[in-house]
This record gives sequence, C-alpha cells and structure tokens, in this order.
Amino acid sequence: MPSITRVCPTPEATAALARGLADVLMPGDTVLLTGPLGAGKTFFTRAVAEARGADPRLVSSPTFVVVNQYPLPAPSGAQIIHIDAYRLTGGDDLDALGWDRFFDPAGRAHDHIVALIEWPDRLGEAAPSGDRVVKIRLDPAGPASRKVTIELPESWSARANAAHFIEREPTLCRTTGRWVSPTAATYPFFDERARLADLNKWFTGAYTVSREITPDDDAASAGPQ
Repeated sequence: MPSITRVCPTPEATAALARGLADVLMPGDTVLLTGPLGAGKTFFTRAVAEARGADPRLVSSPTFVVVNQYPLPAPSGAQIIHIDAYRLTGGDDLDALGWDRFFDPAGRAHDHIVALIEWPDRLGEAAPSGDRVVKIRLDPAGPASRKVTIELPESWSARANAAHFIEREPTLCRTTGRWVSPTAATYPFFDERARLADLNKWFTGAYTVSREITPDDDAASAGPQ
C-alpha cells in the first residue's frame, strides 16, 4: 500500500486534503478513520461527503445512532454511509444495524456506497479490508494542525487523480489565500478565476520583487541559448 503523510496546519488545509481524497474515491470504497478523540475524524468525513455532493449540514457524528446515511445528488444514485463504531463491542452488534444492507459477506461495500467508518477497530474481524479500503489516521500536531497518515491500496495507482493526490500536498492559493486540494484542476490556484487573476498580474507587470533584477535573472528567464 502506498503510504503518505501530510501535516495540515489548519482545519482548512485538512479539509482540502479530504477533498482530494474524495476525488479519488469511487462507489464501493471504504475509508477507515482512526485517531484519538477530538482528532477530527468527523470533520474529515464531513469534508469528504461535501466534496462528493452531500449536504454538509447533514453530516454529524453518529456516535449514538451508529449509522448515518447521506444521499448524493441525482443521477448518481450513490450515497455516503457514515459509521461510528465507538459504542460497539464487536462484530456481533452488526446484524442489528442492517450491516448486510451496506456490505457483502466479504466486507466490501456495495457498489452504490462510499463508506466512512470511525473507530473501525471496534468492529473486530468484521472490519472491512481488501483492495477497496483506505486507512487514515489523524493525530493532533498542535492546537489546530493535524498529522494525517493515509494508506492507499496499490490498485488505486491507476485511478484518475491518484497520482496528484499522492504526489501533491494541499497548498495555499497565492491569489485567494484559500487552501487548494491536491487534485484540483487549477492547482496551485483555488479556481480558474484565481489562476487568471495571477496570469493578469504577469501581463500587466503588477508583480513586484523584493530586490533589483540582475543580469543573471534576465539570462535565466530567457532560457537556453
């Protein structure tokens, strides 16, 4: 499994990383989220669900109801399944939840579902595994920053946006100051408007530098002779 680690300095950076993951996910995938209480597992889930088209106002921690379902816009017919297994004592509790409505006997999510599971260790041997499962661990790295470790299946390397998600980090757009997803089509800009605004600065000479231009700078900008 390819493993990547990102240190996100703000919640907005963490959300940008989650949006990048959402761009790689496909129906039938499962995301397992681990980390201490308050690490941001539900926050990460909300960002993924919103990026997939779910209403973020509906996304909350299902600690007491265990399972929340978030429909996605038509015509996909897909839905986000959000499971918080914190209060479960093992796989024996799953039948009462209607587990077979979400997963097949091998533990793979059904083809119309993207499943996100908090505290998957509480599921014991029933925890999903295999080539459709992503493992994510969130750990506090400061008051607002998070260390996010992500393990992706090898088979995902051929997916659209997977290479960008693995190779790029969330970055601040220098035009808008907003965090940009690693899979954004306009990376490192937040959107096309921000990219065009930056391009316009070059055309109009609005960019400034903190020192005088030297002959070496002119030569470098001209490229090979």
